Amino acid sequence: HPKLKQVFRMGFFYSVVRLHVTLRFTLDTNCVVALDEGRPEGPAVRALADAHRTGRAHVAVCAIMASEKQRSGGHLESFDQFTDRLVRLGLDHLVLTLPMMYWDISFWNRCADGDEDEMENLERRIHEILFPGLEFLYKDHCLANGIDPEAIPPDRKWRNPKCDIQAFWSHAHARRNVFVSSDGNFHAQTKRTRLIALAGGHIETPQSALSLLESNAA
Repeated sequence: HPKLKQVFRMGFFYSVVRLHVTLRFTLDTNCVVALDEGRPEGPAVRALADAHRTGRAHVAVCAIMASEKQRSGGHLESFDQFTDRLVRLGLDHLVLTLPMMYWDISFWNRCADGDEDEMENLERRIHEILFPGLEFLYKDHCLANGIDPEAIPPDRKWRNPKCDIQAFWSHAHARRNVFVSSDGNFHAQTKRTRLIALAGGHIETPQSALSLLESNAA
C-alpha cells in the first residue's frame, strides 16, 4: 500500500508517496536444507517463511526439490513424502513453483502448464547460462558418456544440474521477483547478471533476501 512520507528539500517539506512492491521470493533446495540442518542461513529462511504467514511477503518453494537426491542416498517415491517434510519444517503454508515434466525426474501431477515451445526456449536459455558444458538433452549426454539411456534413475551428473535449472525455470516461469539460494553457481557474477537480465528481479542469499524484505518495508 502507498505510504505517505515527508521529505525536506531546499527549505521546504514535500509530501511524497512511496509505493511498496510485494516481494515474491522463491526458496531453492539449499534454503530448505539450511533450515533442516540448522545451518547459519536457517534463521533467515525461517524469517522469510514467517513473513509469508503474516502477509509481508509472498514466499514459494521449488517443487523440483522433491526430485533431488535425498540425504539417505535415494529418491522420494511420492510427492507426499516431500510435503510431509515441509510440514515437519513448518513450511507447508508456502506455495509451490512447479517444474516442467521430465519422465523419471518430476512428479506428473506437480508440473507446470503452458506453451511447450516457450517453456523449452526459456529452459534452454537458463541451461546455457548455468551449465554451458552440459548436454541439454539426456540422450546426447548418454551418447557422449557411454551411458545406457534406459537406465533408471538418470545419471546424477545430468539429473542434478537439471534440477537446478528447473528450480530457476519454475521461478522465472511463475514471474516471481526474488530467487533465494546459497548455491554459488547462481551467484557467479557473469551468470547472476545474465539470469537477472533473463528473468528480472533479484538473486539473493537467504540473509540478503531478508535484508531486501526489511528495506522494502521501511
